[in-house]
Amino acid sequence: MRITGQSRADEQVRDGEETGRPIPDEAPEPQPEHAEPELGDPGVSDLSKRDYIAVAKRAAKESLNDHITNLAAALAYYGFLAIPSILLIAVGVFSLVAGPDTVSSLVEQLGKVMPREAVDLVEQSLTTMTQKQSQGAVLVGIGGLLALWSMGGAMQNLQWALNAAYDREETRGFVKRRLTAYLMFVFVAVGLTLAFGLLVLGPQLSEWLGNASGQPTMFKVVWWVAQWPILIGGLLIAFAGVLYLGPNIDHPRWQFLSFGAVVAGVIWLLASGAFAFYVSQFGSYNKTWGSLSAVVIMLTWLWLGALALLFGAEVNAEAERSRELRRGEPAEVELQAPTKD
Repeated sequence: MRITGQSRADEQVRDGEETGRPIPDEAPEPQPEHAEPELGDPGVSDLSKRDYIAVAKRAAKESLNDHITNLAAALAYYGFLAIPSILLIAVGVFSLVAGPDTVSSLVEQLGKVMPREAVDLVEQSLTTMTQKQSQGAVLVGIGGLLALWSMGGAMQNLQWALNAAYDREETRGFVKRRLTAYLMFVFVAVGLTLAFGLLVLGPQLSEWLGNASGQPTMFKVVWWVAQWPILIGGLLIAFAGVLYLGPNIDHPRWQFLSFGAVVAGVIWLLASGAFAFYVSQFGSYNKTWGSLSAVVIMLTWLWLGALALLFGAEVNAEAERSRELRRGEPAEVELQAPTKD
């Protein structure tokens, strides 16, 4: 049924009568929270089914209004620029402690969540550096300095993009923004280390336990099942930390399983898997881009990840709006949560 301007205005009047205040025309819709009882300090689990549906609808509309596809493209670009410094650290460490078997194990696990061409780009660098151990310590030092600067800049741009989801201006000082950016990077590093570190070491550990117990098949199956919760847990740690620290809004509480972090993690896994399947089965990037195909695919994969993260931020922002409306606060247009000054 098509909703006319008059019917929408009538609905806003009814909502205004229920709350005792009019709802501005620029307020994102729908807002069924006005028709529900007020709560003292509602959490995400206290919201009703109607609230959840409204959060999803408003997040989708606000994503289009905030042009998150363009913001995700900018984040993918800055993220790609930070990759060389991270690779310097990675190849430096690998040249000191790893061998060809470790590289093969890591590449095999990365192939589960990344397109083949992007994995090949990483594999070539790691394989080359395992043959040059004398350069490892130098690369770790240089890569560490470059990573601090480049990743700090990338995370600051992510803060700017996350502020768009909450319709907030950045008011934190340079030092505070930079320190927050480094802390965000720590969450990302911990999440990725937990996910990929255990995925790399896991097969060797399961093989050792299986041989020691005389049941190698059982341990292999158990690890195959357990590796996916580990991967998802690592992603949730990274997403939850970034979504909590990044925007200039003083969240009332820390939540490991925030609504937006879960949505972002699920979308990222599904999008990565679908894109990897498309590239392997239907893509013709090698024919079109030649030697640049790995770069194009890596940028596209980073864009999908940034898009999932920004949509998760939109979901968190609208969930915060629902909580404030259920508390009786005038959050129809602007969130009432304070900034992180």
